[in-house]
Amino acid sequence: MSWQEVTASDGSIYYYNSATQQSVREKPEELFTELDRYLYKTDWRQHTTGNGKTYYYNINTSDDAFTEMLREEGVDSTWSFSKVLEFFITDTRYWLVEDALQKKQLFESYLNNRTHEELKKENNSVEKFKTAFITLLQSRPEIKYYTRWKTARGLLQDEPIYAHSVISEKIKKETFQEHVDKLRSAHTEKESSLHTLALSELREYFKTMNLNLTSTWEKTLGAIKSDKRFEQNKHFTALTQLDLITLYEETIRELQQEYQERIHDQSRVNYRNDRIARDGFRELLAELKEGGLLKADTTWEEVYPLIEEDDRFLAMLGRNGSTPLELFKDVIEEEELLIRAKKGIVDQVLIKHGYIVDDEKEEAVQKSEIMELLKDDEQTKEFDEDTIDLIYVKLVKDAKKQKEKDRFAKERKLRRAQDSFKSMLRDLREPAVTENSKWEEFKDLIKEKEEYLALPDDDTRRVTFDKFVSRIAEAKKEAEQRKEEELKRIIANASNARREINQKKRPLSPKDATDELDY
Repeated sequence: MSWQEVTASDGSIYYYNSATQQSVREKPEELFTELDRYLYKTDWRQHTTGNGKTYYYNINTSDDAFTEMLREEGVDSTWSFSKVLEFFITDTRYWLVEDALQKKQLFESYLNNRTHEELKKENNSVEKFKTAFITLLQSRPEIKYYTRWKTARGLLQDEPIYAHSVISEKIKKETFQEHVDKLRSAHTEKESSLHTLALSELREYFKTMNLNLTSTWEKTLGAIKSDKRFEQNKHFTALTQLDLITLYEETIRELQQEYQERIHDQSRVNYRNDRIARDGFRELLAELKEGGLLKADTTWEEVYPLIEEDDRFLAMLGRNGSTPLELFKDVIEEEELLIRAKKGIVDQVLIKHGYIVDDEKEEAVQKSEIMELLKDDEQTKEFDEDTIDLIYVKLVKDAKKQKEKDRFAKERKLRRAQDSFKSMLRDLREPAVTENSKWEEFKDLIKEKEEYLALPDDDTRRVTFDKFVSRIAEAKKEAEQRKEEELKRIIANASNARREINQKKRPLSPKDATDELDY
């Protein structure tokens, strides 16, 4: 016997001919049983399902058998027609309907005629629907992450899971939205990954451009646009001009940081060398000071010829930090502070002896007198002649300043006394001082007043009185001028007002005259 029955991995039965190596679903006559031969003579046939269930069907009622096959397996609206074709291909009842279009019509008819219990059960199987609906959506490449529900409904309206499902429109839309959200998320992630990759490649690309701190954005952009390497990199299409600008700025900042680090490293070296040079120059100044060549009154012009060829001075040229002149001034300032301190001691000694320095006194005589006083005092007897010379110059300078201050104070006192004298004259009433008053007329009247006696002499009193009288005359003249100017202004305003009135008047026309007579 060449034919034998074989059970497939899915439990379905087929028949294999080892001689011809042919496989068929229908049982060959060679394997017919007595029952098979009997049934074969009628319109009935026997079929065993994958789960071992045996049933009989009438070949003349194949549509009732195809529908029963669907119901037996619990087919509902979550099944697509393609799934029906794939799932039942091993079932004999599937082949009873030969035309594919008829199969589809029977499938849709079956969905339209489900029982109330089947519809109720299906309505409660939301999760099952969602799984099947998403599978359908995934099989439709035309549905993108940006597709709207309205558009999707047009694409899916003929699908059994949409057309025949009892699931509400709301759940269908929500399931669609879940699918679209996942598509959008996947798209965003893909775009983000692509964008990250493009940025990474752009960063490497910028390194090949040899940018430097003088590279402007306009120049860099021009180089990019003319570079075929940039144009040929498809990943760069994911970049915007803002990405280019941002990475350009990042690259420039990195170059700036590298430059600053180099400058910092060099600055540390320079700082150390600068410090060494300053220390050497300070040693040079200390030697000059020790040798008596650097004093509180020494000028840069005097010291420069002494140091211009010294290596310690030359090493300072072009250095950062303090200059040789500034270091020199620091030393002079220290010497100046020392001299000021010693001068304070000298001031105390001179005050103790009641000696007053006169800026107009002969220098040799006055200096000799001061030196005698200082030599006899324990605090100043060790002062050398150079120190005393410097202090003497300051003493004379201070004396001159004090004399000037005293003069200003005396003048200020005199001005205040004169102002008080004028105020007294202004308050006189019987008689009052006028522009025609004479000093001789008033002298005896006011000679006992405090303001009169406060002035130093008669000449000052007369001059002050005459200035006061002159000011009265000037004030009277200024008042008369203002009065005259005010009168002129009033007359001018009146003339202008009269002129404006006359300009507004107009002569009567003949018609106006007639009207007036009639009236």
